Amino acid sequence: MTLPFRLDRFLSPRSIGQRFALTIGAGAGAILIVLAVANYISGRELLLDQTSSEARKEVRDEMGNWDDLVDRIAMYPIIIGATEVASSDPLNKTAVSSQWLASLLEQSPISSVYGLYMAREAMDWRDPASDIWVDRKSWPHAARLKYDFHDPSQDWYRGALETNGTHVTLPYFDEGGSDIEMISITRAVYDHQGRFLGVAGADVALTEMRKIVREMHIRNFLKNSRITKGPNPQPQTDLTPDSMKEAAYLISKTGVVIIGPATTAVKRVPCLGEKDFNKLLGDLPSHGLDIDPADLKTLLTQDRGWLRITGNRDNVIYWATSRITGWKLILEVPFDLIISPAHVLAEQSAIIGVSGLLLLLVMVSIVARRVSEPIKALQIVASDLAQGSVGKGSDMLKRIQRRPDELGRLARSFFAMAKEIRKREKRLSEWNANLEKTIKQRTSELAAAMDRVEKTNRAMRAEVSEAAAYSRAVLPKKMKGAVETDWVFETSSQLGGDSFGYHWIDENHLALYLLDVCGHGVGAALLSVSLVNVLRTASLPGTDFHDPAAVLTRLNTSFPMENHNDMYFTAWYGVYSLTTNQLRYACGGHPPAVMIGGEGTVSLLPAKGPVLGAFPKAEFENAVFQMTPPSSFTSPSRLYLFSDGAYEIDRQGGKMMSYEEFVQILSKTGGEERIPSIIERLRKENGSDLFVDDLSLVEFSFSNTERSKNSDDPEKPSHSQPQSQQSSSRSITIVNSLPELQRLLSFTSEFGSLAGICREDMMDLDVIIEEVVTNILKYGKLAPDVEACTVELTRKENLLEISVSDHGIPFDPLLMPEVDTTQGIEERPIGGLGIHFVRNLTTSQHYEYKDGKNWLILTKELTIPSDFEV
Repeated sequence: MTLPFRLDRFLSPRSIGQRFALTIGAGAGAILIVLAVANYISGRELLLDQTSSEARKEVRDEMGNWDDLVDRIAMYPIIIGATEVASSDPLNKTAVSSQWLASLLEQSPISSVYGLYMAREAMDWRDPASDIWVDRKSWPHAARLKYDFHDPSQDWYRGALETNGTHVTLPYFDEGGSDIEMISITRAVYDHQGRFLGVAGADVALTEMRKIVREMHIRNFLKNSRITKGPNPQPQTDLTPDSMKEAAYLISKTGVVIIGPATTAVKRVPCLGEKDFNKLLGDLPSHGLDIDPADLKTLLTQDRGWLRITGNRDNVIYWATSRITGWKLILEVPFDLIISPAHVLAEQSAIIGVSGLLLLLVMVSIVARRVSEPIKALQIVASDLAQGSVGKGSDMLKRIQRRPDELGRLARSFFAMAKEIRKREKRLSEWNANLEKTIKQRTSELAAAMDRVEKTNRAMRAEVSEAAAYSRAVLPKKMKGAVETDWVFETSSQLGGDSFGYHWIDENHLALYLLDVCGHGVGAALLSVSLVNVLRTASLPGTDFHDPAAVLTRLNTSFPMENHNDMYFTAWYGVYSLTTNQLRYACGGHPPAVMIGGEGTVSLLPAKGPVLGAFPKAEFENAVFQMTPPSSFTSPSRLYLFSDGAYEIDRQGGKMMSYEEFVQILSKTGGEERIPSIIERLRKENGSDLFVDDLSLVEFSFSNTERSKNSDDPEKPSHSQPQSQQSSSRSITIVNSLPELQRLLSFTSEFGSLAGICREDMMDLDVIIEEVVTNILKYGKLAPDVEACTVELTRKENLLEISVSDHGIPFDPLLMPEVDTTQGIEERPIGGLGIHFVRNLTTSQHYEYKDGKNWLILTKELTIPSDFEV
């Protein structure tokens, strides 16, 4: 029996009938494919959901079993610690001994416990009584450590001291101890007076912990599915291909692999902290789990869940977190293993669909062949024309050309069309040759231009970084005393248009101000810095800085927007009087300041006035706010200055925060850390740590009048006679810790107030002290929290002597080469600017090394104000 058509002709249709058959067949096949794919996808998703539910429960249960095991093992350190504390009581005769630990280890129902010990803090590690320890290798005798367990690098000892509770170490090889791979579970032991006695712990063999992790799975694929031949047939225990095998991992909170599917190489790895273990044990990708950084971040930040990861392999991972250690147990399941039942169903559906499609094509082909016979003659003519001749169909072509319909016009235009195509191909070839030459030339020019742009960008980035550092350097220090300040300054880009400041005009009046230049970037930042410097240095000629309206009027005329790249700015300027407890202020287009009284009342401080720099003849008014008398409240009044970026925040829902809502936040925020609390609330409203606009927020806390009179505010100017006719000397010793710099700067501020040193010289002194001491703390190679250096300040007449002695390595900073400030930033070598500042801010410098210390002696000639007589 022969088929009514040839397969090769069907697959390469030469007639309308064959095309008709092929089109119907393709349509029917497409429908079948769509249905099959839809069924396959829905079945696959259902299998994925069912398997995920099963896997998540398995991981949670296994993690719970792990935590239960750690809880049970953690009871041993608790019991040992309680016994150690009891042994310090004279009326209690119990004591931790090697015989007692051996008995406790022998009776332990947990086979994974390898050793028990009590390490004592007060004893030298070479003393046999310093470490009472028995493990399964030494049992029933005591074992001895071959290293100093007090060493900070021993995480099992140091970690227990730093952890308030049970401490579980990462895997390590206990070289000098049990000489096996293990995990230690330890606790710090304190007596009844809270004194640290030592560390009690239990060692757990890592091989036992690996069994728990590596035996976890959710599906046995092809296991026990065949029986081997022979007289004694045995089932094949595992026929699973590598691509269909599950794998389990145990990782730390930062992604360090503790236990993986293969042997985790921890031999000769000491008991280190988690950062060091990351280099030694590796992360998930290094252990075969191909996970990208975004998925890894999700895994580390969520307590439990599942993800599908596609890399070298298509897998699904499920994880759960330990409630004790924060470690995560991960089960990796191949995606093909999950959806393998769906593959079987899809294959069966495909066989049925293909069979039906073939039957349909046979029937459609028979019908189409009978329909296409009348137009075969036209097909022959078209074939001859394609070869450039009429051939056998010349008579038929003549009849076709005489036809008045579409076929006649097609025959007449065929030859004209072929001639035109040949002409166009020739022109296109010429155009392509010219185009290739032009592209090469333009590419070369573009590469050179890009190189120039990159060099320019690097120079600009360096300059912008320097400008950003300077814009932050002009911000004032936080004050203590009669008026205390706190502030935050965050920009939406590297450079912002906000700036603020405050300073004592005289001993009774404090100037406080905040400005917001329109826009962002270098131009706005430079204008804001210029404005603040003008206010801080009182360099507006003919201006009474006690009069806020006069100050804003002078700023408006001195900084017109047409001279500053069309940039205008808003400003709030006030003057606070200590004696009258009164605030006089003016405002130019700026949000009203907020005053919160000691009794909790909220007052808004607006004043009439337009933005500055836009209107040459703008007028500003003064307003006065009288603070509540001191007798009617117990807490200081607080004034808040801020830019509009503090409350113009687009919430995630799309509604912008209002000024009134921001005032509510200010009024309801209490406690000592108010500014950090307010900023944290604004970040939550913003939904991001990065704000769209620049944000400045300054808090002024005003004490009562009596306190103001007796204030020792180091920023407050004094008109008393300076101590130029007598000597004053003070010293301070600090330890090797960067937070000590704040205490040192407070010391210099107090000394300057007592010695009558003016504010400009105090600013130079702070720079000198900070540069010298910071170099000692960073590069002196001193141990943490030990005595680092002593700073002694002595005023003799108009000369200030600065003596700094330290215990660091011998180093003469005066041997550093001079910095060539004429070079560009990108051309200068890194370093040396600090010593450059010290040289230029002091009168003389001397260095020597004696008595095991570095001695740097500096002198600075002090400035005597013009209204003082020396």
